[in-house]
Amino acid sequence: MQEKKALSVIDGQTLMAQPFEPLRFTVENILPHGLFMMAGSPKIGKSWLSLDLCLAVASGGKLWAFGTEQGDALYLALEDTYHRLQNRLKQMEAQDVSRLHLATASLGLQDGLLEQISSFISENPGTNLIVIDTFEHIRNCDQDKSLYASDYRDMTLLREITNHHKLTLLLIHHTRKMHDPDPLNTISGSTGLAGSVDGVLVLEKIKRNEGDAKLTICNRDTEGFCFDLRFDPEKCRWAFMCHHVGGGDDETDGVICDVIDDFLRDEWSGTATDLCVELSKLDATLNLTPVTLTKRLKSLSGLFRKDYGIAVDFARTHGGKHILLKRQNH
Repeated sequence: MQEKKALSVIDGQTLMAQPFEPLRFTVENILPHGLFMMAGSPKIGKSWLSLDLCLAVASGGKLWAFGTEQGDALYLALEDTYHRLQNRLKQMEAQDVSRLHLATASLGLQDGLLEQISSFISENPGTNLIVIDTFEHIRNCDQDKSLYASDYRDMTLLREITNHHKLTLLLIHHTRKMHDPDPLNTISGSTGLAGSVDGVLVLEKIKRNEGDAKLTICNRDTEGFCFDLRFDPEKCRWAFMCHHVGGGDDETDGVICDVIDDFLRDEWSGTATDLCVELSKLDATLNLTPVTLTKRLKSLSGLFRKDYGIAVDFARTHGGKHILLKRQNH
């Protein structure tokens, strides 16, 4: 009879005294080391964002306002050609690309991909980022397993890479066409995908402008983020517009923008309390506290400047903190 193996346990006091290395980031604050997934609808611009991310890491530059840990970046562009990748890098005016590595083909996840990646890391021990675009291209069809079982199996295999190497592995994936207020519910596949990774990034179009999108970031070990982005067709890069503090409400933010646009003539200054009173006169649904309104205005300042031509500033006077609103064309 086979001997049963006892549970391996640790008591709370020992755990609290255990030293652990601090969490390391490939992109400060928003993308730690580990296994991650970025999902979005087809043709939304996931590949442009992925390549920009790789360029930032390879050059030691920034992704928007966030610094990176410089290192080798491997981009498996499995839906592209080298000619197309060259054109993209030229359009993006890429400069320091010596630590950017690209491939347009690889073996499947169960056919030798892990060995290929391990070999690459051995040859490039400074690797900090690996992007697989797209996840579906490395999967092996298995009709004998349920969707959840297949998803969980594939993610377990990929986890071997981040378990053995200190880096970020980012999988590019698709979302379903269905609408859901929670972006994580739109990821194609079973719950085994989102549940198996250390974090999920979801890129969604914002309807008010064709080139606008929202990037929602939900990580296990960091705070969540929600960014408004705008695609720059000249540089072919996603430009940062604003950050929704604490995960903003798009509908409320839109009402705030529209009401202030209607309210403001040339310029206005006053306290957050004063502005709350003025806005509630125009729209009774805007039941905001002064603190909440101040946070929303700070996060929406880039959007106000770009879309509405309104400069939002803050100043401290003898009467306290004041909000300054001004039409840029006046």
